[in-house]
Amino acid sequence: MFDINLYTINLINGIEKNSLPGLIALTAPRRAARGRENDSLVVLLTLSGATTITAESLQAWLQKKGEDYYKTAGTVTFAMKSFVESINNELLDRNLKRAKDGGQISAMLNLAVIKRESVYLVNVGSTRTYFIGSGESIEFGDSENQGRGLGVDQMLACRFVQKVIQENDTLLFAPVPPVSWKAEAFDGSTKLSVDAFSRRLYNQVGTDLKAAMVRFITGKGSVNQTALRNTTTISSRSETPVFTEPVVNIPSAAVDRPISQSIVGSLTSLITNEPVQGEQVSSTGDNQLRPKERPISVDAQKTPVMGTTIISPGTAPRTIKTPKAATSTPSGWQLKVGKFTRSAVTWFTGIKTSGSRFIQKVLPGLSEEPLKLTRSGLIVIAVAVPILIVAIAGMVYVRNGKTQQFDLFLVQAQQYAIQAEAQINDAPSRLASLQQSFYWLEKAETYGQSDASKSLRLQVQGALDIIQGIQRLELRSVLDGGLPAGMIVSQIVPTATDLYLLDDTSGTVMRYFLSGSGYQKDVAFDCGPNPDNALNPMGKLVDMVPLNINNSFRATLFVIDASGNIEFCIPGESGVSGSLTPPDQGWRQLKSISLFKNYLYVLDIGGNAVYRYEGDGIQFGEKPTLYFDNQIPPLGEALEIEVNGDELYILRASGQMVECTYSHMKDYKLTECEDPALFGDMRTGQIPETINFPEAQFTQMRMTAAPDSSIYLLDSWAKTIFHFSLQRNLQKILHPRLSDGLNLAKLTPTAFAVSSGRIVFMAFSNQVYYAPLP
Repeated sequence: MFDINLYTINLINGIEKNSLPGLIALTAPRRAARGRENDSLVVLLTLSGATTITAESLQAWLQKKGEDYYKTAGTVTFAMKSFVESINNELLDRNLKRAKDGGQISAMLNLAVIKRESVYLVNVGSTRTYFIGSGESIEFGDSENQGRGLGVDQMLACRFVQKVIQENDTLLFAPVPPVSWKAEAFDGSTKLSVDAFSRRLYNQVGTDLKAAMVRFITGKGSVNQTALRNTTTISSRSETPVFTEPVVNIPSAAVDRPISQSIVGSLTSLITNEPVQGEQVSSTGDNQLRPKERPISVDAQKTPVMGTTIISPGTAPRTIKTPKAATSTPSGWQLKVGKFTRSAVTWFTGIKTSGSRFIQKVLPGLSEEPLKLTRSGLIVIAVAVPILIVAIAGMVYVRNGKTQQFDLFLVQAQQYAIQAEAQINDAPSRLASLQQSFYWLEKAETYGQSDASKSLRLQVQGALDIIQGIQRLELRSVLDGGLPAGMIVSQIVPTATDLYLLDDTSGTVMRYFLSGSGYQKDVAFDCGPNPDNALNPMGKLVDMVPLNINNSFRATLFVIDASGNIEFCIPGESGVSGSLTPPDQGWRQLKSISLFKNYLYVLDIGGNAVYRYEGDGIQFGEKPTLYFDNQIPPLGEALEIEVNGDELYILRASGQMVECTYSHMKDYKLTECEDPALFGDMRTGQIPETINFPEAQFTQMRMTAAPDSSIYLLDSWAKTIFHFSLQRNLQKILHPRLSDGLNLAKLTPTAFAVSSGRIVFMAFSNQVYYAPLP
């Protein structure tokens, strides 16, 4: 673990500042989300554009975002991406709301997460990050977003970089790096002291520079922050305060107030736009307090008198309010209150007279006695009528406002769609335009829908699907009403006529078979642990594979629990149980199995091993052999295994794939593993490009046999299925849509499978759906 020594560089007009706005460094709180316990976060956010955001507000906002980071469970890259998207979305919403005022801003982001001996980096915008290690110095930028910062586009691409850190390794964040800062110029800097490295940094940098430096020192994970001083100069510059006399705006007549001072001050500020006495007032630019022509002579040893303004270079003036002089002349607000009171009395009298006349016309018998309205009745009428008028006006305004916002956003979406059509030969630009069109369309449909918006959605969504290799799955429910409440389907095995569902809650398997009216439950099917059967040794099942029914038991399913107990499950009756012959070291924690021809493969994550049984039909009575030779990959986080011939595929919880090739001729060649086995992307051309999926959470892997031999991975976070070839090249991404109207965003997939008949089955807890592969 490393301590983080954080040094700030903030040089403005040659003057060094002690702090750097937009820079935060945080360590994990005691109650951090799962996966965030050992994370340290360093962020530098640099705003550009017309903004009124103060340095204090920026720090508080970033502090809140940092706290949200530690509440995000999952992988490091997922939490980092969520952090970036949260900042981007808030800045983008702010820009949209202030589009008419021209007060739009963007931001450059340097983000680093230190986790044990690794650092994860991501840049957004034109900012640069330098990693200075003992063996190399590397400069990182953002090539994915064409220099656009945060707050400009909803669709962001995050390129993550991971580096292993050692003692004295250094990071540099530089939003606008000097020309002299080159990666090769920093070689060997890890051997320099901080002062010596400071001299190298400040060499030929000019009078303005903002940067942050992180040096890693072996420690307990603490963060230490200080300014990095420019040791190349002999004497530091001093900032001499200048004292000027303020122009105090004293309103005419401000005493002898008959009511509370706080209420009067508030009303005065609303009517005359003057600041309320006692509030903090500051101004910059054109609104700065101007000194009189005659300067005030001030003794430096004395405290400034009330009413003076102290102005120093690089700081906003701070005004100490002078008490307002008392006079007896009525103030403007008092005149307005009196005028309003007289109008109200006149209005009350008019209402009383009109109401009396109306009642006398409707009820002539009461003409001799005029209508008498009490004071409280008049007050109720006076209050209710304006409220009713305001409510009606508000409803009309909101309705018209929503229509205008809908039309405005829809026009934006249509313009980007037209632009995309003109970029047919420029795939990256066309993709960006379509994403922008879809973003504005989503904004528009928050205010309603029209035929034009629905048509545009189909057009844009279809074009995006083609470019991104996405295909839609129209899922339909397998079972009307779903499965029993509390059931969580964790595994699915489909056959030509049967559907087997493993319940993670009970650890048992249920069988459904096709009939004329759909799938029907086999109530006599008994597979897995059974408390009512004393001879049943099975614990909660962890995995299952289908069997060819032409076997001595007439079994259709082979299941296993975490201790190595097995069962051959038979339709319409109880299964035949037994146990696998354990290896010499015994079983630790079995996780997954795979059956290929007469060979059974068993994943034991507790023993960090994959064992291979050579069977006689479906009987596996011999002791297993270890699949690996000299190279054994780490298997503690392995989730699934699949086998095709001599190829073994292992899926880890991190989303990484391991591929091993078994060797039958040990004297000639040993079993080898590619760890990690990289993914390729075949969607954009004939030559695969290396690709990773840092935001995906792959939880299950399934393999289909020839002629469509493929690997399918379930991404439970995005609720999608990735289709790969056996060479791990991405073919397409399948996005499900539910036909029963349930909100997919509120569901999490728990299992999936692809049948030999090209039917996809997906389970969301106790709801199971199916769809044909497109």
